[in-house]
Amino acid sequence: MKNNLIRLSKADSLPLCKSTLYKWRHLGKFPQLFVKLGGALFVDLNVLDEIIEAGRMGLRP
Repeated sequence: MKNNLIRLSKADSLPLCKSTLYKWRHLGKFPQLFVKLGGALFVDLNVLDEIIEAGRMGLRP
């Protein structure tokens, strides 16, 4: 599966607040969601879609 990454600092179009994503990163929640490359933090949109879909289905990712 191809990674679909977006830089968190420039992620204004995500369905979650950036502050929520930064908090999840700090707390170690959903570690597979975050990728750190060259000092920049990215969100894997494919994983985010899986997390959202699991929430809709009432499942834990």
